[in-house]
Amino acid sequence: MQRTREIPREGWAAYLAGLSRHEHGHRVRIELESEGLGAQHFAEQMPLRDIRWEARGSEAGAICVQVGRDDEELTHWIGAPTRVYAEESDDGELGCLDIEAEPQGKTLIFFEPAEAEPWMH
Repeated sequence: MQRTREIPREGWAAYLAGLSRHEHGHRVRIELESEGLGAQHFAEQMPLRDIRWEARGSEAGAICVQVGRDDEELTHWIGAPTRVYAEESDDGELGCLDIEAEPQGKTLIFFEPAEAEPWMH
């Protein structure tokens, strides 16, 4: 069963830093949703490289998501995020991270199930 919890704003930096360490390399799918454009695919089956809340500099207050491999890397900036939700299973597995921002809309980061190891005779 899945449950959704809101991550308090004061905990974003620590939560995202821990998530980035724990889920580094996990394959994710990223979808962007906005009223004007509807749902847009941003990344599919890409390894997570980093997700962080920027505390300083020109991007202060934004959340940065980086995915990719050595030959292809994508970066998505979420300016002025307003809410962060984590959808988790009862055993604590993260299924989706929902980051909401005005006026951008939602960034949905889906954590793909781990692939089973092939069985050999």
